Amino acid sequence: MQIPINQLKPCPINSEIYRDSDVGDLMNSIQEVGLLQPIVVTPDNTIVSGHRRFKSIQSLGWTEVEVEVKEVEEDSIPLYIVLFNQSRNKVASELIREIMVLMDSQWIGQGKWNRGKSDQMITFGNWRDKVSKDIGISQTKIQKLLYIYQNQPELIEYIDDDRMTIHSAWLETKRQMNTISLSEHRSNRNQNFPLLSKDFTLYLKSSESMDEVSDQSIDLIVTSPPYWKKRNYGVDGQIGLETSPEDYLINLLKVFDECQRVLKDSGSMFIVIGDTFNSNGSLQNIPQRLSIELTDRGWLSRNWLVWHKTNPKPESVKTRWNTSCEFVLFFTKSQNYYFDIDSIRVPYKNKSIYSGSPRHHNLNHSLQIHQETLVNPLGKLPHDFLDDIIETSVSQESGDLKHGATFPEKLIEPLIKVGSMVGDTVLDPFCGTGTTGKVSLSNGRKSIGYEINPSFKEIIKQKMIDFSTDELSLTGS
Repeated sequence: MQIPINQLKPCPINSEIYRDSDVGDLMNSIQEVGLLQPIVVTPDNTIVSGHRRFKSIQSLGWTEVEVEVKEVEEDSIPLYIVLFNQSRNKVASELIREIMVLMDSQWIGQGKWNRGKSDQMITFGNWRDKVSKDIGISQTKIQKLLYIYQNQPELIEYIDDDRMTIHSAWLETKRQMNTISLSEHRSNRNQNFPLLSKDFTLYLKSSESMDEVSDQSIDLIVTSPPYWKKRNYGVDGQIGLETSPEDYLINLLKVFDECQRVLKDSGSMFIVIGDTFNSNGSLQNIPQRLSIELTDRGWLSRNWLVWHKTNPKPESVKTRWNTSCEFVLFFTKSQNYYFDIDSIRVPYKNKSIYSGSPRHHNLNHSLQIHQETLVNPLGKLPHDFLDDIIETSVSQESGDLKHGATFPEKLIEPLIKVGSMVGDTVLDPFCGTGTTGKVSLSNGRKSIGYEINPSFKEIIKQKMIDFSTDELSLTGS
């Protein structure tokens, strides 16, 4: 039957399911061959099927149109709208809304899905075959879309805009959820760990021989050896007062050979070290020499972290730049070492979850654009340039003894987190005032320290007093 166009009423539910799309091609088709199918309406002339055709003929200036009247219950209108749009090309957000309509209409034996509970799992019953056929996509795509919608709904827009495929968005969502799950597991594991001073053992002796420590029993080494020609700690046998850099390295390597013995194959070693100028004003490249020597001994050099001091000690020099950097050398014994990068990720400045499509030039200079990816939900990778760590200028002291070369807790805390698990044992063969031990205990790790100068014992005991009133485990005093 023919009715005036101005009597037709678009159904608002249609615009809730489908976005407003261009009808230019459909208008051209209608002009050439006419309207091949009537518009389906309810008895009150509400459009059930044919909203795009209605928009097209309106733009073409038609005054009447052929309609088919269908008795449809009000709560069934959404279902009919979906079923009448099976042949329509749909974006991901439209498919999701269609799935929701079909789930509400055809959920059998389990009630309707509560959209207000985003954490409620969506499962499939016997109707999944019908849903797949009704909306014209595979069951696998339906499952992937629902998984994305539940866990990363913002990605639906990326799929709509052809910035990601359904499959790539699903993979990214799985990666994100696995990362979050693993982080939560680690966080739960870290809770309520006993922090006791008895978990720290101090050996008051040289670390050139660490017979007290068994082979491959240490999970992580974090240390800062005495720098060459920098300080005199007033004890016989101390490292750092040798007449030449070569002799200094020989003594230093005796300690690191022991470190190689006691460290597990899955362990790591971080060495905080600075350089020294000789009497002629020539930089001695101590960190570089040490790194080469350790590599020659079988250590694997992973990173050089640059520690930029924000308040370096002033120097009265006029022939070179003021020294403001030291280095953190990162070594492992094998390629299979523990490294928890997620524990030290830093927040993104840009709040967008989209990392941008990586662009690379091929050898023929053409631009290659890859699939877009998401940022890690825990933050970005930290850089190898540490510039937000303030070094205290206050010397730690006990009686007449001062130690003015302690490294900041903030510097080594990420090293301990990234290189060990809760309950692991961290070794510092140059214990000094016990900063490594304190930070280790603060993060649920056990610690062993070697210190040749017994006078530092009181400073160390003062640091450990925060953890318990137990007597500190001291050996060799």
